[in-house]
Amino acid sequence: MEDSMSSPNPLSHFHSLLTSLPAEETDSYSDTDMDSASHFYFQPNSTMKYPDSDREWNVTERMWNCSSLPSFIEHMRNSSAGPQCFLRAFIAPLSWVALMMKGGDDMEPEDYGRLVWAAKPLLQNMPPPQMTLPPWIQNPHLEKMMKMLGEVFGSLSEEQRVQIREWAKEQVAQNNYNCSHTAAAWRPRPIQEQKPGQTHRPEQEPGQKPGQTHRPEQEPGQTHRPEQEPGQKPGQTHRPAQEPGQTPKPEQEPGQTLRPEVGQNWPARPPQPDMTVMPSPCPPRLVWLKMDVMKMMGPFLSGLPMDDIQTIPNDQLCQFFHSPQFPSSFRGVGGLPPLQGRKILQKIRECSQKRDDLVRNLDRLGSLACFYDDAPTLNSSMSRLLLSQLDECSNSGVNKLKKKLVNTVMSSSMDDTSPELLRALGPGVTLLSPFHLSQFSPDALKDTLMSLGSEMKWGLTQAKTLANKLLQGKQEVSGKELMSLGSAVTGVATSVLRKVKSQGLLDNEGLDMMSQKMTSLQRKALLEGLLGDVNASELIQKVPASLLSSLSLTTLDKANLTSLDQLEGKQWTRAQSAFLVRNILGKKMTLPDMRKLGSAMQGVACEMIEKVAESGVLEMAQAVTETPRWLSKTQVCCTAQSLFAGLEKKRAGYFNNITDTELEEIPTLLLLHLPAAKIASLPASVCAVFMKKMKEANLSSLPLTSRSRPTLTNRALNCLGRNMSKLSSEEVLSLGSLLCELAPSQMSLLAPEVLNSTVQALASCKQIPPRHWRALFQLLNDTYGDPSDWTADTIKSLGPLLLLDDSAVRSLRFKSWLKETLSDLMDSLPRPPVPSPPHEFSSGPDLSALRWKLFSLSSSTSEVMSMRRRRAVLPQGEAGLTVSLLEELGGANVYWSPAQLSKMDAVTITAAVETLGEVLDYSAKQLVVLREKAIQTWGPVSGLNESQVLQLGCVSQGFNLTELPSLPFSSLDTLETLSRCSWTQPQREAVWRGFVERINKTVGELGAVELVGLDQFICGLNTEETGQLNTDAFREAVQSVGEVQCPLAVTELLKQRAVAVFGEPQGWTEARVNSLGNIMAGLSLSEFPSLSPSAFSFLSPTSVSLIPPDRLAALSTSQLKALGPDNAAMVTNAQWAVLGEAQQAALGNALGVAYDRMANDRAEPTTNPPSNLPQLSGASMLGTLGVGVFMQPFLFLLLGFVL
Repeated sequence: MEDSMSSPNPLSHFHSLLTSLPAEETDSYSDTDMDSASHFYFQPNSTMKYPDSDREWNVTERMWNCSSLPSFIEHMRNSSAGPQCFLRAFIAPLSWVALMMKGGDDMEPEDYGRLVWAAKPLLQNMPPPQMTLPPWIQNPHLEKMMKMLGEVFGSLSEEQRVQIREWAKEQVAQNNYNCSHTAAAWRPRPIQEQKPGQTHRPEQEPGQKPGQTHRPEQEPGQTHRPEQEPGQKPGQTHRPAQEPGQTPKPEQEPGQTLRPEVGQNWPARPPQPDMTVMPSPCPPRLVWLKMDVMKMMGPFLSGLPMDDIQTIPNDQLCQFFHSPQFPSSFRGVGGLPPLQGRKILQKIRECSQKRDDLVRNLDRLGSLACFYDDAPTLNSSMSRLLLSQLDECSNSGVNKLKKKLVNTVMSSSMDDTSPELLRALGPGVTLLSPFHLSQFSPDALKDTLMSLGSEMKWGLTQAKTLANKLLQGKQEVSGKELMSLGSAVTGVATSVLRKVKSQGLLDNEGLDMMSQKMTSLQRKALLEGLLGDVNASELIQKVPASLLSSLSLTTLDKANLTSLDQLEGKQWTRAQSAFLVRNILGKKMTLPDMRKLGSAMQGVACEMIEKVAESGVLEMAQAVTETPRWLSKTQVCCTAQSLFAGLEKKRAGYFNNITDTELEEIPTLLLLHLPAAKIASLPASVCAVFMKKMKEANLSSLPLTSRSRPTLTNRALNCLGRNMSKLSSEEVLSLGSLLCELAPSQMSLLAPEVLNSTVQALASCKQIPPRHWRALFQLLNDTYGDPSDWTADTIKSLGPLLLLDDSAVRSLRFKSWLKETLSDLMDSLPRPPVPSPPHEFSSGPDLSALRWKLFSLSSSTSEVMSMRRRRAVLPQGEAGLTVSLLEELGGANVYWSPAQLSKMDAVTITAAVETLGEVLDYSAKQLVVLREKAIQTWGPVSGLNESQVLQLGCVSQGFNLTELPSLPFSSLDTLETLSRCSWTQPQREAVWRGFVERINKTVGELGAVELVGLDQFICGLNTEETGQLNTDAFREAVQSVGEVQCPLAVTELLKQRAVAVFGEPQGWTEARVNSLGNIMAGLSLSEFPSLSPSAFSFLSPTSVSLIPPDRLAALSTSQLKALGPDNAAMVTNAQWAVLGEAQQAALGNALGVAYDRMANDRAEPTTNPPSNLPQLSGASMLGTLGVGVFMQPFLFLLLGFVL
């Protein structure tokens, strides 16, 4: 979950590092006597080595004694590598803060460059979640800043890249064109002069514009801004009163740059711009991307919006294309958005005088090569050149391009098994068949895997072929041999991974990336091997995040973690977090404790948050939201409720007369949960701050039918203070994500040009309330006409809004460009989350209509068909089910009719069987046909080998209950692969029965790895077998077992086993409840109410919809309220219907804000869904540290000491 709340001040980071070094003082030392600092020196602590010479420590001492930060940095740059690296870790946060505070007008370019160089490690190693960038910056300094930001591009999140790109655009507009893209919506207004003795801002004067900032009456004890000093500019930050012992600071004359006197060390403020005069608004299509600007932007060009790309002059782009800076701007930036990438390449083509000009410069394209569509005309050497640049491509058409290039390269090769061919193919090697891969030598394959890195995607049979070839049948391999496989590690057998030792693995940086490629079964097997070699404590300290999430609570218990410091930098799951928080802190937690938790914040229950709030609600709220990505919606809601209650206790009617400063202090993430009535009562005086917060707000934590959404929107519109018909585009866009909440009836009142820009902005919305879909689509029809008549540019611009109406998507008329445009649209949309969120928190419309339309366009030959037949897929018997078409369609092969599938011949099904086997949701009739085809091609089921079963994948679902037990496999890996498919309960039982007979083990002999590998086939166990499950194995594997959705009768059996292993439910902790997952749905009518109230919010969301309605109805209103938003939204209509009125109200309260329940918001749960994927944690705690709230008094003191 994202939020605008800033992260902790990086100087706290600096201070903690600095104080880790003992210091000695031989003379007194004061802030005002820098000369005495010459006696101050560092003494290495017990974990450090002394430098090789005293000279290096003297350099360290001189650096500390510098009276100028840039000089300090220059000394540091001239030191040897050891002290330089050590001190740079100290100085990076301080340098970044200095850059953010100082616009650079009063700095020489050399000094500014030194600060930029020193700040780089902070952004490279732990970029702040929310970056603060200078409000203005001169062009020479801007170039230095953008160069450094380009060098750390790979460390930045997509949100940060967008922020930097927009910031740079604004700087260019102000510096080069004296205009602003943000000038029109909310311009700062002059602060009114205060009368002598006045202690608050005056009330709104007649004629004052709605929303103009002022302060209400001050309450007793309320903090307010002091009087404005004579000569102080409107909007200028007021300097606080001098503290005892503080060095006096000279008065500043109007317009004078504040600088320290000799011997003073407090920071100089750069000249403040006149905030009463803003640049004029920029024209809508400002041509800002000239040659010099494009050079400066570097890799940030890769994410340009389409509107900006269209303004680039072709001649300027062509000059840039031939410049030395172009290749690095599009290399190493990941896959480009298809629409933008294709447009840039098109413009380069248009400005190239001859086609050969582009061909001769293919090596300069970088990620733009993903969209090159003239591959058949390239010779072998040019094909190799293009292939080498396709490793980062993610667009759906790239495999087709790769295949053409691979065919060209291979056709000119004299030896199909030579190492030179592998090197020439580059990323195209992933298109070779498993048989072809097996023909290369192990050394050639090993070199290829090392050169390609770990990002390559292999098919399962390809990966197994590579693993078998390189490991040469070994059952015991070293860590080094395992690492040599790279991304082909997915083909390593579980039996091999269980025997791998820690040497060469735990200290290898590549282990994290490699284990990310593994399946959950492989990770569990590898951990079993590692735990046989090292103890739990050492393993936890060294294992990467991708493996840490697979560690059981039992292993964590053995590690005996006792300090929050041991949790730092780790990425824990929610169950692990709850376990660690309870074990280390019990139920007592302080504010400093909370700030240390990082990802373990997931395990903090609401009751703990409420207790911390007793020491200061605002401080608590700010601490909680410092790590927004780790917060559940439940934690956000209870934090917001505690904050609002505490503020109302502090002053009655707190939000009716809240001040700018007070509103600014409330984290935006929590402000969204303010009750609707209080939102509506916010005073007009805080409109500027409110609008600023709404522009950066993320509404995803609010239910789609929450009453707060329209209330926030209306409050923002009132702040704009104008009728809808009078609003400008800039004013509407200033609404931020609230723009997505505008009702179509409101938008229809906008001026035509404003409506057009608003609709285009709507196309980027992550959430649009479903209640608006029908009316919004009608507005689109009224404004732009029937979608079937839209041009390619219109669909590219408004594409996501087209998905609001399935019938409109399906009925789009054929056009030559339609398939490519819709394919680019599909590629640009985010992948649906797994498992799907409830409708109250869904992020977009269903994509099935778009998938069907793409299938229809791919499977028809519309170019040669008569107009009468252009709208339909070819009739049965005419469908050309070629191997290339089946591979292109992938998951869309589910749309073939049974009759069309029956037309495949044996050659086609043999070549495409693995592609067909990856489709998860065939109908029963389709499976009947595919079964017949498999038997016709390979013979009866009894004659199949395990490799063929693996290739058949989900086609195996077509075999009947007599054939399934005879499927010839005994490998856990094959069983796990088949578990992706949508098996019925009788089929699960049949597969389980055949598997357990072949492995020649009793149920009691199955270990934890076997239980994880069974996945959904554990649902096939009967009553007696469930009771025989090994206690230790069940304890170790329970989290994976809990991710499976079994029928209720089997879930109750698994619950009984859980009770036998973990005790009665009333004693289950939050961690235990979460780790049991869907097994919790098997609790009885009496067991559910016995759970601890704090445990209900830790139920797995997928388990809630599986609870029988009568058992959910047995819960009290307080227990239902304790479910929290994540779980309350999962309640199905059948469950809702049996609840009493008070229970329904409690369930509504569980969502944290008043809401209107969405009709048909949850489908009834199925007992045969694909098994859920395990949830993985994200970035490390270090990734959440950075620059944020830095305008605090101690910062000035520290800057004053160094500057």
